[in-house]
Amino acid sequence: MAGALAATALMNADTVITPDDYPQGMVDAGQSAIVDIEVLVSPTGQPETCHVIGVVRARGFVEQSPAEKRTCSLFLKRGKFTPARDADGNAAYGTYRNWVRWATGDGLDAGMPAQVDLEIQVAALPAGVPSRSRVAVDLAVSADGKPGPCAAAVLTAPKPTEILSPPLARAACATLAGSATLGTIVNFAGQPVPTVRRMTARFVVEQAPDKTS
Repeated sequence: MAGALAATALMNADTVITPDDYPQGMVDAGQSAIVDIEVLVSPTGQPETCHVIGVVRARGFVEQSPAEKRTCSLFLKRGKFTPARDADGNAAYGTYRNWVRWATGDGLDAGMPAQVDLEIQVAALPAGVPSRSRVAVDLAVSADGKPGPCAAAVLTAPKPTEILSPPLARAACATLAGSATLGTIVNFAGQPVPTVRRMTARFVVEQAPDKTS
């Protein structure tokens, strides 16, 4: 049953990176960054690999700063995760993706980017749901990158603009099912593995055509 699907979850977000981990050189220089990482978590809940997907640079931040290099190493060393669950409820490989902020002082005021894996344009949304709302789903992906079972993610604390909507979650799953491939993920040994991934869809109401033109 697709309802058994569950992405991996980070259990110790407050202790993976602490103020003591901020490189003193970056503190002195007023450097900051927001780093987008993806961690592959094994069926036993152990982080196996980590990759930097992207970086948003604030004033003074330089390419390949200590923060960018350090983020993945700390998640691999300290991250404690719950294993992902496949459609049958069995422990599975899962990916954890999130933005990590390295900042002090003024840099703390910078807004975190919204995670969006696909954007879906619709003619209208359910009453009370604003355009650009996001829903999260958990998707099983085969070792060769093909989409499989999909279900609405169970969220205890939705992020800003993220809502719980079964109809929109079903629409997101239907869109993902039509994807030819979602890319392969390899484990520590370099072997492609099936994974459960949390995906976020943003729904945008299409603009009505201008009848005066």
